[in-house]
Formats: sequence, structure tokens, C-alpha cells
Amino acid sequence: MAIKTTISELAALPILETAAQVITLNLNLSKLAYDEAEQLRVKNLLKEIRRKLGTEADSFVTEVNDLVRQQLPYAGITVVFESSAAAVYYVDRTSIEESTVHVGETIDFLMLLSEAPNSDYTLIELNRDSSQLFRLQNKKVQVLKIPDYPTSLQDALGSELSKSELNFHARGGEAFYHGHSEISQEKQIDQERYYRYLIEFLGKASSLSKSTFILMGLPQNINLFEKLNENLTIAAVRVEQSVQKLSTAEIAERVNDRIDNDNKKTSVAAVTKDFKDNLYTDLGNIQNMLNAHDIRYLFVAPEAEIAKKGPELYPQINRLLKQALIQQTAISVVTQQPQMPLVSAAAYAK
Repeated sequence: MAIKTTISELAALPILETAAQVITLNLNLSKLAYDEAEQLRVKNLLKEIRRKLGTEADSFVTEVNDLVRQQLPYAGITVVFESSAAAVYYVDRTSIEESTVHVGETIDFLMLLSEAPNSDYTLIELNRDSSQLFRLQNKKVQVLKIPDYPTSLQDALGSELSKSELNFHARGGEAFYHGHSEISQEKQIDQERYYRYLIEFLGKASSLSKSTFILMGLPQNINLFEKLNENLTIAAVRVEQSVQKLSTAEIAERVNDRIDNDNKKTSVAAVTKDFKDNLYTDLGNIQNMLNAHDIRYLFVAPEAEIAKKGPELYPQINRLLKQALIQQTAISVVTQQPQMPLVSAAAYAK
């Protein structure tokens, strides 16, 4: 039975570049539902796979046909098959322009990313005394339930909550209060302790260990969380407003808009303006930088552009992409700048 997964999880699969054959198949499910020409195209793609792999492809073809018959609620899927393990995986996609296939010694990550790359994030709603987690997957948002997650300041601190020590005295019919510390200061201290608790909890949660987090909340809450954080991977994208009263659909709309804007900024604008004096284009240098975890952004031309201008570089670029995905490096497929190098990278500021 095919296993649903993500692009990041596919990159982490222990698939060695051996004589074993790996299939990467993009399917446009929307077209397959009604378009006879697309149905014929996919039928021919499966014939091509059978011709290349022989009987080893039988189980894969069966799984693909089963997935198509299920009428899955996605615009498209990418199906991956590793022949030596006979394992089939699939990733749901927001769009697939065209059903295509690649058969080689490893997963074709360039083909995966060139077709509407899907980034998955964990979203953190940050209020002064409460928090909630969401999962952004396939551009949709749903509440994320993690056992024992401290959704309130009371859950995290319990009896350790600060209490303002107020003294009282009356004079001339008027009541006067003075305290060893102001209530607002106590609340600020509790908020900081709460955020430290959240950061420690999220860092230890095994299901979130590889997550990239998008912060949502008032600017002062986001700034405090980022100031206290040392270990969590925080995305450059942020939603600087309270989302307490928003539905998951409204949260998805705001987050996806900001991600789209950030992708544009970190692709075309980044290459032509922001990092133009700090871009590395030599593949050897980029490989060394990846090994040292020094890459902030990786920019790559689309699959068709590389196949046309540097087909001999395709396997090397594919390996770079796999390593970058494992390291959760920000990757942008830049389609608007055909004159740019096939691959370029921006380093972290020293």
C-alpha cells in the first residue's frame, strides 16, 4: 500500500545511488478525472516504466492505478518507487502542470520542486498567556494536537505563576496600594517564562524536531519569542497580528500570502538585488557550503532550463537539492530569470 509522505521526508529516505531503479512520477489528478488525452498520456508513461523495469514495475503500476481510482482530493500527486525495497510513497501537490516520469538511481528532486513546491510548516499562535499549534500542509491549515502541549500560561507555570505582593493602607477615606513589583512587570516576567517553557517543550517534542516554525501574533509577542529562542528553526515568514478569532481557512489565507510574497522576495529580488554581491555559483563551493551548513538560500533554475543548458550537471544538482532539503535550507526555483546561473547560493551573514 502506498505511503503518504512529504518532500522533506522523501529526502531523508535511506535510498542509496546503486543499480536499483527509482521512479519519480508526477500525476495531474484533476486532468485524469475527465481528460482522455491525459489518461492516455499516463497509460503510455506506465508502459514506458514497464519497458525499463520489466516485472519489477508491476507492483508500482498497481499502486498507481489504485491511487488514481481512489479519487484523492488533491490537484496532483507525486509517486515515488524504489525497486529494491518495493516501497511506494506519494506526496499530495497543490498543482501538477503535466504528468511526467523520471527513472534513475535516485529520486528526482528537481522534478519535484519544479512542479509547484509544497513547503510544510508548523504554525505557532503566540498570545501573552496562551498558544496554539497548527500544521500548514499542501497550503491548508489544521489544528495540530500535541499531547501535553501547554496551551495556556497556567498549564505551563501552574502554581509558579507570579503574584503581585500588594500592601494596603487607608488614609483620609482614600485607599492606597503599593507593591514590591508592578502587576504589568509580573505579567511580563510570566510571559517570558511561558515562552521559554514553550521553546523547551517544542525542542524536545520528537514529532516536531525537524519542523520549521512560522510565528503568528502581535509584533511584541513574536519579537520576544525570537529573542528567547536558541534552538528552534524559525521561518523568515511571520504573521504580525492576533489570529485568535480567525478560522483555519483565514489563517491559511494570511500565511500563504506571506509565503508567496517571501518566495518572490527571496528568488527574483534576492538574486538580482539583495544577494547579488554575495552569491556563490560554483557547484564545488556550494557543496562545501552545504557540508558546513552555511547556506541561507539556494536558488535553482527549473528542470527544463537545466536539462537544456547543463544536462550533465543534472545528477549533481539533484544531490545538492536532496542535501539542502534534509538540512531544511530555503530553496527557490527561479523561473523569471533565465539569464541567471543554473544554481546559486547565498551564505549566512558572518
